[in-house]
Amino acid sequence: MAAYMDNLQLLEKIPSDKLESLLHQVIDGICGHCRPRLQDYGKIWTGQEWLQVVDASQAWIKHAVKNGLTKDGMEKDLDSLPAEIRRKLVECVTVRRGDIRDSLLADTAAISQAYLKDFDWKLKLALSSDKIASVQEPLLTIDFNVQEGDENKRVSLEMDRQELSKLIASLETANKAVLQLKT
Repeated sequence: MAAYMDNLQLLEKIPSDKLESLLHQVIDGICGHCRPRLQDYGKIWTGQEWLQVVDASQAWIKHAVKNGLTKDGMEKDLDSLPAEIRRKLVECVTVRRGDIRDSLLADTAAISQAYLKDFDWKLKLALSSDKIASVQEPLLTIDFNVQEGDENKRVSLEMDRQELSKLIASLETANKAVLQLKT
């Protein structure tokens, strides 16, 4: 974190009237839109400084949104920067937080070729079958909507109590593994 904080000091070189525009262009780049261009800011920074400024800005903006920093938290995080730069960074992130978060979530979901987009479940009571006249067994039907590239697939599962218990146990084990990876 300290590395990009040092590079954020380079924002002191830009005139204050262009800073907000640059920050919104950096956020546009994070969101998959048009990134800021060196041609527009070449008189302010060298090519190397330009890369450092853009990378540091992106890294800090992502850090602020990923960690859910409040305005006060962002201000505290940026306390080594001048007040005007701090204010503009906090303001831009606050205004565009939803866009940035959506983009980061989409990037995370795109890591896998397929991801769960939505699901629906129903509980049914099987009253009889072709072999037994009276069953009265609850069955759970789960429909998963899986996004794979541009294609939306529907996967349906039907489970009885034992199968549902196994699924829940597997999901709890997977959740514990994920929680261990986070710590």
